Amino acid sequence: MSVHDMTMPVTDQRTTSRLRAAVIGSYGFIGAQLHAKLDLAGADVTGFTRQAPILASDGRPHDALLDTDVLFYLATSVSPASAEQRPDLVASDHDLFRRLVDRLAEVERPPYVVLAGTGGYVYDPVAPLPFREDSPVAPRTAYGRAKLDLEQALADRGAVLPGVSLRLSTVYGPGQRIRKGQGVIAHWLAAVAAGQPLRLFGDPATIRDYVYIDDVVSALASVGEVGRAGVELPDVINIGSGQPTRLGDLLDLVVATVPGPVDVERLPGRGFDHYDAVLDIQRAAELVGWRPATSLPDGLAKTWWALRADEPPASPRVAEE
Repeated sequence: MSVHDMTMPVTDQRTTSRLRAAVIGSYGFIGAQLHAKLDLAGADVTGFTRQAPILASDGRPHDALLDTDVLFYLATSVSPASAEQRPDLVASDHDLFRRLVDRLAEVERPPYVVLAGTGGYVYDPVAPLPFREDSPVAPRTAYGRAKLDLEQALADRGAVLPGVSLRLSTVYGPGQRIRKGQGVIAHWLAAVAAGQPLRLFGDPATIRDYVYIDDVVSALASVGEVGRAGVELPDVINIGSGQPTRLGDLLDLVVATVPGPVDVERLPGRGFDHYDAVLDIQRAAELVGWRPATSLPDGLAKTWWALRADEPPASPRVAEE
């Protein structure tokens, strides 16, 4: 699938009709924008939120899930911070996903499942950078372990339920909500807009991989179309910028993006923060034809001006409760 126009030539009879897609987590940062992009591209998209449950009281999946080509799973109840403090929410997330894939695995013609995971928290931090999909995994946080468990639940059913887990690097961009311990760019730009100091946690030499929201949405849609066409993909694919950025360098870019002076408050690192992480994204390029198109300076500028415009996001159509 093309990175930009979200269409591709296909030969599989299943893909000759209008794409039917379900986005679970359609009010989230990534889910809402994926829903909107697919809708704009002419797909028949149904969104699911906490108010539109995916499973009935008897455990049966919502009818829209049984009549879809691609299911994008972006629902989560936890952040890196809350996963440490709320193991009950981690267990609830895993139980819901496990019950869903168990029921979908029983369907004669199940949808192709695209699971959004994390690449910054699952790999062994002592492995050499950049992390490849075959780099060793050894999550050091509850959040990383939770995401890896979801990956495993999908992979375990691969013989009867087609799907792939996308290990996303640090996603940023317009529309990102402020959550404790997650989204440094969103936190920093919101602080600037409010006239507050930026809070830099930990070592400014820490390396991250920042990928813009539009590129992530394109990656999700591209993988979904390839999976829908019946192309066999590996269990996991990295999605990121592929570029290492030190936290201190990110700070310099933010300061260069926003007007006026910026105050910085430097604080110790937190236990749930992940270590250095950069993703090798060659597999996505080779198998899906996807590469990121937005540089970090351009993405920061777009995010800042979108924040200043203060335009509320559009509300996508969701499944009835």
